[in-house]
Amino acid sequence: MYASPDLGALIRNFRQRARLTQREAAMLAGLSVAALRDVEQGRVSSPRASTLRKLAAALRLSHEEAVELSRTAWYGGAYGSGVRVDVLGPLRVVVKRTQLDLGSQIQRVLLASLALTPNVAVSRQSLAEIAGRVRSTSPDSVQSRISRLRRLLRPDSPRSGQLLRAVPGGYQLTVTDEQVDLLSFRALLARARRERAAGELVEAAGSFAHAVRLWRGDPVADLPQLRSHPVVASLTRQWQAAAVEYATVAAELGRHEAVLPVLGQVTEADPLHEAAHAALMVALAGCGRRAAAIEVFDTLRRRLAEELGADPGPELERARVQVLAQGPAPLEHEPVPVLRRLPPDVGQFVGRDTELAALRGAVAAAVGATAVPVHVLQGMAGVGKTRLAVHMAHRLVAAGHYADHQLYVDLRGRRGRTPADPATVLAAFLRVLGVPADRMPEDLGERAALYRDRLAGKRALVLLDDAADEAQIAPLLPAGPASLVLVTSRRTLAVDGSQSLLLDVLSPSAAAELLSGMAGEAGARADPDAVRWLADLCGRLPLAIELAARRVRSRSVGGVRKLAELMAAGEDRLGELAGGSDGLREVFALSYRVLEPAQRRLFRLLALHPSASFSAGDAAALADLPVEHVRSLLDRLVDEHLITILDGDSYGMHTLLADYARYRLDTEEPEAAQRAATIRLLDRTLDRGGLR
Repeated sequence: MYASPDLGALIRNFRQRARLTQREAAMLAGLSVAALRDVEQGRVSSPRASTLRKLAAALRLSHEEAVELSRTAWYGGAYGSGVRVDVLGPLRVVVKRTQLDLGSQIQRVLLASLALTPNVAVSRQSLAEIAGRVRSTSPDSVQSRISRLRRLLRPDSPRSGQLLRAVPGGYQLTVTDEQVDLLSFRALLARARRERAAGELVEAAGSFAHAVRLWRGDPVADLPQLRSHPVVASLTRQWQAAAVEYATVAAELGRHEAVLPVLGQVTEADPLHEAAHAALMVALAGCGRRAAAIEVFDTLRRRLAEELGADPGPELERARVQVLAQGPAPLEHEPVPVLRRLPPDVGQFVGRDTELAALRGAVAAAVGATAVPVHVLQGMAGVGKTRLAVHMAHRLVAAGHYADHQLYVDLRGRRGRTPADPATVLAAFLRVLGVPADRMPEDLGERAALYRDRLAGKRALVLLDDAADEAQIAPLLPAGPASLVLVTSRRTLAVDGSQSLLLDVLSPSAAAELLSGMAGEAGARADPDAVRWLADLCGRLPLAIELAARRVRSRSVGGVRKLAELMAAGEDRLGELAGGSDGLREVFALSYRVLEPAQRRLFRLLALHPSASFSAGDAAALADLPVEHVRSLLDRLVDEHLITILDGDSYGMHTLLADYARYRLDTEEPEAAQRAATIRLLDRTLDRGGLR
């Protein structure tokens, strides 16, 4: 099976977005440059699952983008030029990249019935009985409905009967594995089991992951007439079994976090599925969440006793014993890509003159010091911390500083990705510095000592991007003052001996300049007022400006002014910026997910405050909590850069974060709770103003 012609273009676009050359991307992915070039130019067969995973990691793809990459490779040209029918979830039919409207409910039921048993004949009488659950239908009526479906599926081809064929006594949907997700699922499952039996666990985990990600919900969930179809129940059991098998393989590889989402889906859908709960316990414990694993066991034990009068089975008991007896995690974790050189400098870099001057001054002031200078760049998501750190690093190297070594690593500090283990990072750094694998120390402390020894007296620049916490950074610091460490983090960190630089949004002129340069259209230069307007609507946040420029370049919105008008008129600015994807919502969600429930609730309720600034008393009124308790919650939001301290007892929230808080509020908070919080704030305002 050959890869879709679109696969190469998709990978090339992701690579260019990451601002990597083919050589740099190949190095990060552990591929040869020739291999990557062949994939990008469409000269290669469908890449192995392991290759796709390496590329996804190297290009820093989101979960959704990695799934898109995998599906494009697996499905071949099915989406590009043909027909695809998806039944693992609500019925969906795609013809030439366009989702098809099948018309009446009867036609949807008929096609779904055939798609549930692809390449197998279904009698006219059976189809008539199924369609009769919608409305009384005869076998003759089925024939006319099938004819309409044929025309819909192949409207531009005279051979419209190629997929929907008449066979003796009935009809058959004749398709390839790539054209029906049910067949893709079964083929991937079979491949995964073959790979597992052959001991190819990495490949098996990739195939299992692809299979379970095809699941969008209960099969044909939007067609209640087919709920009792025997294939529907069978598919559900197959998916549950696949999830448990995937978890078993992932556990052997130490990739526990990867399976948590699918195991959560299975256990939520079937609260008594013992094998899935056992696998969930093992995965939670493998992520260091043993208390949560035991809670899963206790909850299911109570449920089994109350609903079935039964005790946990042997599988659950084995999982409980394994969790309780589990020792410390092994030293080595998933490999972390490390660059011997810096990532490419950003093409469009504007503004930040004050910050650059502050960093240059701090570097100059460190001359003659005895400790390594460490500078931590902090700020909200999307404010441009990595852009500034990389640009500053390139400037320093171009000026002749730190010529001996430049090391870069993405520490994966954002929730939703497993943070890089310092021992694994040190092993990668040491390999870059010439330490052979057979001389690699096993102990974290010994690796850190050897790392400091190798850099002693060297002029090295170490860029630690997206740090999770201080403990992750400490072993990665050189000892000598000749080196420099730049750290980026969306959290407030207190690294011993470091200097912090808090990044704010761009100035109005720099934001307009960045948008005009990125939008790349004559209209942007000809309409500077619209550029400034759109930049302000983006809150002068660099990532938001980049997303806006991408929408303008795509020509889907009619230019800068049109996008500004849409954002100003609509209630969903984050949605307008995303253009149909998660965009900033997912970026902000990475900070939101690390919060405790009470902190999340306060963040959501702050969306109800009518002004751009608020006090601790206002927040306490909204949350109906004591002021002193609320201050500690606000401190955590400040540490995560979800709000800022303006002065004294006054706080503020970036306009796009306020939009995200409103989105979370509308999603998670009942209307009654919103009204009650608003009334409490109004009461406080009236009391404070002496109006009653």
